[in-house]
Amino acid sequence: MPEESQSVAQTLSSLTPLAALPGSTSPPRRAALRIHFPDAVVSQPGAHLGKQESAAAPSFSVSALALDNLLFPNCDLSPTTSAASHSSSGSRRLSQDPGSSCLLPRYLVAGLDLDPPFPSFPVMGPILHSMQADLTLATDELDPESADEFIPLQPAPEGVGAGAGRPVAAYMGPAPPGLSSPHRYMFMMWEQPAGVTGERIRDELGFGEDGVGLMTRMRWDQEMFERKLGLGRVVAGNYFVC
Repeated sequence: MPEESQSVAQTLSSLTPLAALPGSTSPPRRAALRIHFPDAVVSQPGAHLGKQESAAAPSFSVSALALDNLLFPNCDLSPTTSAASHSSSGSRRLSQDPGSSCLLPRYLVAGLDLDPPFPSFPVMGPILHSMQADLTLATDELDPESADEFIPLQPAPEGVGAGAGRPVAAYMGPAPPGLSSPHRYMFMMWEQPAGVTGERIRDELGFGEDGVGLMTRMRWDQEMFERKLGLGRVVAGNYFVC
């Protein structure tokens, strides 16, 4: 199996629940990425979900704090500069004039099963369980001071990237073998580099129009994927077990 990628290792390390550490009396750590299923929301890393709860394709929201230090393409709306405008409540506004060349960022979220077929013997892993590109923030108002504000992600508007809204790899629900202990299903979010779209990702990875087969998803080389697309640091991540 491919070696665990640096991004996966670092994200897992950052998501270790504080209450799970020896001698810790702190409450569990909350993740900057929330995973939304129809009947469950994963806010804290390591939450246990059943197969039915996690069977449908999830949506996502991201903490405003995770976006705090990002520079947005084609316009500097960093909170550290005077270019950012503010609402009367003090929130940072990212409103976009339809006639402006300023483009709000797009994001990519990939989901991996880290433990197939068994956590003690993950020779088939990781398995790519989903990939969604061309996601944008669902609101133009962010409050970087609020740790409780989570911004929904949504498919980019029509015309922003060919095939916007269509997943790069359709979601596969968890299906660990009956004798296996629970698997970890991790989701990581990146800001898409300039010029990277869902269509380009499909082309770069050789994904066909008929979908992505299991053999392509198994033993997923995350390092190669990130290098090929020129992805930077992981903006936010989270995982659940099933």
